Amino acid sequence: MKCKLCRSENIHIIYNGQIRNGGLGKYTDNKVNIFQCDNCNVIWHENQFSDMEKYYESKEYRNSLEGSSEEEQFYLLHDKETLNKFQYTGTDIFRDKIVADIGCGCGAFLDFLKGVAKTIIAVEPSETYRNVMEKKGFYTYSYADEAKEFYAGKVDVITSFDVIEHVERPDSFMNDIYELLREGGKAIIGTPTDAPVMRTLLGEIYEKKVLFSTQHLWIFSNKNLKILAKDAGFLNIDIKYFQRYGIGNLFGWIRDKEPKGDIQNEFITHTFDSVWKSQCDDYGTSDYIILYLTK
Repeated sequence: MKCKLCRSENIHIIYNGQIRNGGLGKYTDNKVNIFQCDNCNVIWHENQFSDMEKYYESKEYRNSLEGSSEEEQFYLLHDKETLNKFQYTGTDIFRDKIVADIGCGCGAFLDFLKGVAKTIIAVEPSETYRNVMEKKGFYTYSYADEAKEFYAGKVDVITSFDVIEHVERPDSFMNDIYELLREGGKAIIGTPTDAPVMRTLLGEIYEKKVLFSTQHLWIFSNKNLKILAKDAGFLNIDIKYFQRYGIGNLFGWIRDKEPKGDIQNEFITHTFDSVWKSQCDDYGTSDYIILYLTK
């Protein structure tokens, strides 16, 4: 068997057991092998679905992961993520630009760009969500390669958060982004990491209950994301880490051995939490990574 990303034969199984199957508390019936490449460090498992594209196009995916595929529920869950996304992107790159968001759901992030960007391209496999975004006036496509027919070499800014880990062919995904961008265009791609600190402290209980998931075919890190970007043709590549979950979340895990949320206590001050997050970011042990690309 070879690495599905770099084709190296230096791979090994790092986990064999049940993994998360949808939302928290749901697990596979059978054990799943999780592989890691010693050459590029990427982590993956074999696809657990017979037709991944059909799965993402249906309501089943959102129902399994979030308990609902309704528009209102999407906003309740994802509106609060918008501030984080602007932390990753800044606000000065969107005005009067052609902007595409790949894997945008109902467009919670794009709603905040509607009065700023010149053109908004919404890429989302869910037909239900595409119908919502068409009513908003966005140019909608199921997949990025479909948008290339009209926008190849024209897009100023591409964003994509929590998507690349879901796709069967991340190399094709990255190639589509490169081909959509104009010369000098920018892409900002975010994905969960292998969360080194949490795994070190919690081990397999964290891997089973959160990290390893049937919907996440890949877990990326600095090295393999750069390989993907370079292979697609990008030369200007930067990486930044962001710790999304605070120190209270870690304490909650240690106390309950479950992802129940943050512990609230007066000793968990804003300063304490900020230091924890910044240390994770500085040492590359955060739970989220952002790839910054310029064509």
